[in-house]
Amino acid sequence: MLANSPKPEFDNAAWVRIKTNLDVKTLFEFCQQVERLFRLNPYLIFNHWQQNAKTSITAVWENHSNKKVYQIDTCIELEIKDNEICAKYQSGVKSETYFIVEPSGQSADLVIIDRYRSSGNDSLDEVDKSIHAWGKGLHKFFKQYSRLRHIPYSEYIIDKYWIRLTPMARRIIYILLVVTAVEIIALVLLVLILANH
Repeated sequence: MLANSPKPEFDNAAWVRIKTNLDVKTLFEFCQQVERLFRLNPYLIFNHWQQNAKTSITAVWENHSNKKVYQIDTCIELEIKDNEICAKYQSGVKSETYFIVEPSGQSADLVIIDRYRSSGNDSLDEVDKSIHAWGKGLHKFFKQYSRLRHIPYSEYIIDKYWIRLTPMARRIIYILLVVTAVEIIALVLLVLILANH
C-alpha cells in the first residue's frame, strides 16, 4: 500500500495509500468526519474527543505503536478543500495529517500523509509508527463498508457503536461473530443430517 507521496515537497513525512471500492464523492464524505478515520487506527486508544466546531477539535489519546506508550493532548484544526483534509496539531511532534482522496479508475484511493516538525532525537519516542497498520486497517474496513453501507441503519451502528469501541473490543466482537456464525452453520448442517436419517 505504500506509494509515492503526492506531496514530495515534505521532507519529514510518512504516508500510505489505501485502495478502496468507493467512489470519490462517497469516500470524501466519509473522510470529512475525521473522528472515524482516527478511531480506525488500531494503535490509538482515545480518552477524549470533542468537536467544538466544524473545524476545531480537542482530543486526548494514547499511542501504542512503539514500545513507549505516550499520551497526546492536543487541539486539532481542520482545513477542508478539493477532496483534501488537513488536520493541524497544536502540540506534539506531528504537525499535520493529510487525508487526500484521489480518483483511481472507477473507484478512489485514500492517501494519508503524516508530516512531522523538525526536532531533535529526544522526540523520536513520540514518532507515530502506526501508519502502515492504520492503512491496512482502513483498507479492510472500507472493503466491508462498501457492502454494509447499503443496509438500513448500518451507518448509524458503525458511527455510534462500532467505531467508538477500542481496537481490542472490535477484534473480540469480530471473533465472537465469526464463531457464532460457524456454530449456527454447524447446527443447521447437523439438523439437516439428522432429518435425512
